[in-house]
Amino acid sequence: MKSIFFLLLINVSLLFLMLSCGSTTDSEPDNNVQFVKVRDGDFILADKPFHFAGTNAYYLPNYQKLDTAAVERAFDAFEAAGIRVVRMWGFYDGYDCGYSAQDPSENVIQTAPGEYSEEALQDLDQVIAKGKERGMMFIMPFINYWNQLGGLCQYNTWAGVQDPSTNMEAFLNSETTQNWYKNYISTLLNRVNTVTGVAYKNEPAIFSWQIINEGRNSGRDPEILRDWYQEIARFIKSIDKNHLVGTGEEGFDERVPSEYSESNYSNTYALRANEGTSYILNTAIPEIDYGNAHWYAPDYGFGSNASQNLLDAQKAWIEDHQQIAEDLGKPFILGEYGFPGWGDERTLTIYTELWKFAEETKLDGSLLWQLTPDYVKCWEFGGNICWPAGREDEALYNNFAQHIERMNSIR
Repeated sequence: MKSIFFLLLINVSLLFLMLSCGSTTDSEPDNNVQFVKVRDGDFILADKPFHFAGTNAYYLPNYQKLDTAAVERAFDAFEAAGIRVVRMWGFYDGYDCGYSAQDPSENVIQTAPGEYSEEALQDLDQVIAKGKERGMMFIMPFINYWNQLGGLCQYNTWAGVQDPSTNMEAFLNSETTQNWYKNYISTLLNRVNTVTGVAYKNEPAIFSWQIINEGRNSGRDPEILRDWYQEIARFIKSIDKNHLVGTGEEGFDERVPSEYSESNYSNTYALRANEGTSYILNTAIPEIDYGNAHWYAPDYGFGSNASQNLLDAQKAWIEDHQQIAEDLGKPFILGEYGFPGWGDERTLTIYTELWKFAEETKLDGSLLWQLTPDYVKCWEFGGNICWPAGREDEALYNNFAQHIERMNSIR
C-alpha cells in the first residue's frame, strides 16, 4: 500500500513539473527577446531604428496545406531579396463567402462560430516557424472587410444577416458577431505554436497585429469606426502587451482635411471618400501604434498611365500620411501598394519613383502587393512582381531587391 502511495506521489509530482514547464511558453517572454517597439516616432528593434521594405503574401497559411512547395519557393524568394517583414492573413473564416464557397479544399481556420480547425492552425504555426527560422517577421490582420477568406460576410452570414457582404454596420451592431470576433482574437493570441512552443502573444517573429484588412463603414460617421478600432485595440492589448497594433486601413479620409496637400492631387476622392473612416482620427487613437495606408492609383482615381499627375499624387499620398503620423509621434507604413500593369514599363516607372521617394523620406516601412515566385499567384494581380517564375520580371525584381537593401540600411 505504501509503495502504491509512493508511486502516486511521484506521478503527481512529475505531472506538476510538466505543467509548470509547459506553462513557461504562455508566461511573459524572456527579457532578452526583442520585439519591435515604437519610440520617438520610429520603429525600434534591438534598440535601433528599424526601417523595412517587404511584401504581402496573404496566401501562405492556405498554401501550407494546398502546396507546401509554393510556400518554400516564396520564402526562398523573400530571403534572396533581403525581405524582413511579410504581411499575411491571420484568418480564414467559414465556407459561405470568398474562395472557400467554391472550393472546399481551402484551408479554413474557423469552420463555424468559435470552432477552429487544429490542422489549419498548425499550418499557420508552420508558416510562422519557417519565417522565423529565416529571420522574418509577420504583420497579421484578424479579419477581412472583403469577402475573400470569409471576412465580414462570413460573420454576418453566421448571424443571419440578409445582406452580409461588406456590411460593417451589421457586423459592428451585433453583440453576437463581436463576441465571435473577439473570441477568435483571444484564441489566436493565446495559442501556443506547435512548432516553436511559443504563444503567439509572446512570439517576436510577429511584428504587429492589424484589426481588419481595409475596413470601411460607407456613409457612416467615421467616429463609429474610430471608436471600434479603439475598443478592439484595447482588447488585444489586454491579452498581448508585447506587440504593436495597427488598423490595417487604406488611409481614406473625410471632407479633405487641411492636413492634406490638396493641390498635389488631381483627384481628391481618397481624401473625401465618404467611406466612414478617417485616417487622421484612427491614427490618433492612443492604442494604435502606427499609421497605415494603402496605395492603388487606378482605384483611387488617378488613371492607368504613369502620368505626372499620378506620380505627384503618389508622392503626396506617402508624404501626407507620413507627416500626419509623425505629428502624432508615430511611424507610418504603406501596408499595401500595387499597380496593375502586368510588369510593363508603366509599372517599373511607378514603382521606381515610389521606391526612390521612400528612401529619400526615410519611410518607416512599405509592403508590395506582392512578390511571388508562384505561377498561379503571379497572374492573380497585375501589380505583382513575379520572380523567378511566372513572367520573370527581372528589371522589377532587381530594382526591388536594391530598394530593400537600401531601406534595411537606413538608421
